[in-house]
Amino acid sequence: MNYIWFWTFWHWSKEGFRRGAVLRDALHGIGGHWDEWFGHEASDGDRRTIEEIGRTEMGQRKFIYWLCRYWIPEAIPNRNRLISRFILGQLARVPPFNTWPAFARFRRSYGLEGIKAIVLAESSAGQPQDIRNIEALILPRDGDATSPELVPEEFQAEATDLQPALQSAKQLLSGKGLLIFLTQWVLRGRRPYPRWLTATLVMGWLALVGLILMLMFGPDPGSRLFLVETILVGLWVGLILVEAGVAGVVALRAGRSGMVLRQRLENSQVRLRMNGGLTLKGGSAGVPFCLNILSSLYRAFPNDTKGSWLLQQAFRKLCSAGHSCAATGALTADGRLKQVVLEPKIRACLKEGGIQQLLTPNQPEATESAIEPLAKVSPASAVRPVPAASSGSRVQFGFAAEKPGLRVHRCNHVANAVLVLGGFIDRWRVVANILLVTASAVMLTALPDLRSVLLPQAAPVAVPPASPTPYDLWVSMSTKHPQYFSVVLESDYWSNRRAEVKRYEDPIPSVRAEIPFHRLTGLTSANEDDGIVWIERRHRFLGREFLPGERVGRYTIPYLTHLGHE
Repeated sequence: MNYIWFWTFWHWSKEGFRRGAVLRDALHGIGGHWDEWFGHEASDGDRRTIEEIGRTEMGQRKFIYWLCRYWIPEAIPNRNRLISRFILGQLARVPPFNTWPAFARFRRSYGLEGIKAIVLAESSAGQPQDIRNIEALILPRDGDATSPELVPEEFQAEATDLQPALQSAKQLLSGKGLLIFLTQWVLRGRRPYPRWLTATLVMGWLALVGLILMLMFGPDPGSRLFLVETILVGLWVGLILVEAGVAGVVALRAGRSGMVLRQRLENSQVRLRMNGGLTLKGGSAGVPFCLNILSSLYRAFPNDTKGSWLLQQAFRKLCSAGHSCAATGALTADGRLKQVVLEPKIRACLKEGGIQQLLTPNQPEATESAIEPLAKVSPASAVRPVPAASSGSRVQFGFAAEKPGLRVHRCNHVANAVLVLGGFIDRWRVVANILLVTASAVMLTALPDLRSVLLPQAAPVAVPPASPTPYDLWVSMSTKHPQYFSVVLESDYWSNRRAEVKRYEDPIPSVRAEIPFHRLTGLTSANEDDGIVWIERRHRFLGREFLPGERVGRYTIPYLTHLGHE
């Protein structure tokens, strides 16, 4: 009951907006509405109660606790966790809260440390103060239909310079930007594998490569060929299913969560705050604006990413990277980075001392060779002060603060920036993908050879035409896969021969094997009709020939020579 006066103010504010007496709804205009209510509408009893609460810092803190813990969930039934920061920040600037010590930390900041923007002051060659913190707040949409989607606080900028950041954030949540992000992650991003699964997959791919090399260059497996190729195909299919399955599930869940978050963003108003009272010229702060909008969306609705490991990891890292990361670059509406002036901005980061990572567009000035000369002439200004030792101390300690190296990440798209800051870049994943693509290409090339062993083609049947001359034996057969069959002549009268089955177009088109007749020397009781012709399967793997397979056809010489001539 000590805070009934705040409910009175809230209902007055909502009713005033409904009647048109105030221009903004109760939430977005809470600071101005309170100033008017407290100065003109509050009763003497309400004023005395407020004064009594504000006498002690404990009473002030109790009011803040009640406001965040009880009043906001009931008055504004929205799961947005940033509403309390906005309300406290707005109230902290108006009387009597602007004199309450408990509100001191809300007066100049919402308490959100975002990725820094490098905004050069006029004629600045790059100074530490040019690195500015960006705070982004996601709030429910203003009840005024004419209110903008994106509102700058404490700085001025053209809407055309701010909108690309908002549009890029939407595209990254659900659109072309998300597709680029997922593609980049598939190509070089780490996977959510436990260690045992990572080790198992590595061993599986190594075993796959070993089996391929054994079939290409090792000893002939003989009767074990079917078993070896079964293991090879099963291993390859299993590895592909695991890799594709995990990537597909992660991408699908990221798409679902991204759609939810984009809907949240479209139904919200974004407020960007940057202290300094600057007037921005150009859109070089588009990248930090976009990244901070995304991190603010996660801070407001963290539960919406629980179903997506990828987005949850990315946004968590975006939120934690703010203290040591800066970004620059103008954005297009689809999230691509445009080139900007870099040298003074790099110099500002080197002088500031606390910036460890810098995101820039992909341009030549953002290379290590270009940064080294600037680093030599831009010593860090941030050195930890050492308190003076007392005269009675026997030992004095000095502390030297060494500036960490500045890592510059060149990005073509804002999706690359999220991938870098999210900690997804994995060199071993690139190696693994190269191995995966190479091994899969070999397997796809060898697939017909593998099929001929694991799922052999139907046995062919001898068909016309027969040889038109008595000097050759034609074994024509009905098959669409002549490369996987051979013909063997076994005779006591003719020289034993083995011939490949080929497709001939001239003079008589057919699929056949041609065996020239050569009589054996020496005495024999056999005659020219003596002999058996066998059709055998051929086992091959990427051009290598293994021992012949089973015999699937048996014909006599007279049958084949008279075939089609009856």
